[in-house]
Amino acid sequence: MKDKDLKRTVDDVITQLTEIRKAKGLSHEKVAQAAGLNRSTISLIESRKTEPTFFNLLRIARALDVELKKLL
Repeated sequence: MKDKDLKRTVDDVITQLTEIRKAKGLSHEKVAQAAGLNRSTISLIESRKTEPTFFNLLRIARALDVELKKLL
């Protein structure tokens, strides 16, 4: 997989995460608390200033009450 394809995949995951969070009416703070992360971590991921780790994606999926495959 090319770097460009990897970046597109990460962007798709972040877009899905953001859409689910907003559809559930959850703030960055609520998701962060439920995931055991800092609010700024969620904000930085959604603004694409950092890429989520696999472990953080698992925690965020759990906080959003969705299976990880829903984000992928």
